[in-house]
Amino acid sequence: MGHREFTRSDRVAAQLRRTLSTAIHQNLPDEDTSFITISDVEVTRDLSVATVYINTLHPEQKKLALDTLKDNIPALRKVMASELHSRKIPELRFKYDASLEYGRKMEDLIKQARASDPEQDD
Repeated sequence: MGHREFTRSDRVAAQLRRTLSTAIHQNLPDEDTSFITISDVEVTRDLSVATVYINTLHPEQKKLALDTLKDNIPALRKVMASELHSRKIPELRFKYDASLEYGRKMEDLIKQARASDPEQDD
């Protein structure tokens, strides 16, 4: 059974996830960011771009979260520069991760299908 080698971009992505999670909640004192969580970070092979996938407690907070993060990119990059000790600090791109809503929708559809099945034994 083979194992997957972790690339440098994988290691940088993991470090960025930890660093940004802390920075969003501790280094942006003028912003309420308590409802934002980072679900994943993907970094390009050349480490030039980091796509940060976020979730919010409520889907209607999506725009507020993305706007808040985009407005604070310079402050977040400054924290990244001090934590990463890397020559190249990736450009940050924030995207909303809708997988939780999709999962809930699928779960509801499965429940509806089971409830409407007369052969279903409970």
